[in-house]
Amino acid sequence: ADREKPIRYSANSLDGNEAEQSILLSGKVEVMQGTIVLRADRVVLKQQPDGSYNATATGKPVLFRQKMDNSDEFVDAQALRIEYLGSKDLVELYDQGWIKRGKDELRGNFLTYNSSNGAFAGRGTSSPAAAAPAGDGRVTGVIQPKPKEPAKPEVKAAEGTKLQAAP
Repeated sequence: ADREKPIRYSANSLDGNEAEQSILLSGKVEVMQGTIVLRADRVVLKQQPDGSYNATATGKPVLFRQKMDNSDEFVDAQALRIEYLGSKDLVELYDQGWIKRGKDELRGNFLTYNSSNGAFAGRGTSSPAAAAPAGDGRVTGVIQPKPKEPAKPEVKAAEGTKLQAAP
């Protein structure tokens, strides 16, 4: 539903190019569309032929947040570069990225998250030297256990009576 909402932004400076259908926002940038919030040092918004927008954001770090459809949960993400592909509802995180949903977490050098279907993926680095500081270049994650549903009470009939199915 976010894709159908207007895009609102604020920044210290703006440079637009109508022929290229692009806007460059610099300095304490905040871009919002529906429940999506993107904060970065620099964001390039580029309109696609279908009318959707792609955003390329860089910063130290770039922050992304989106409320899940039909839920009170948020997806929070951070990386040094984030690319948002509006027509695909796809978020790509590059360099020192992490994604959190509730208490579950995924970290890696390249991560993707698709908000339309909940799919996600992660890749580490090819060499530990290129990994995030304190990392070994591998993808890591934490999945919290889901609470068990409480047992439903059983209905017992008194001796000599029959239970009938509800209509």
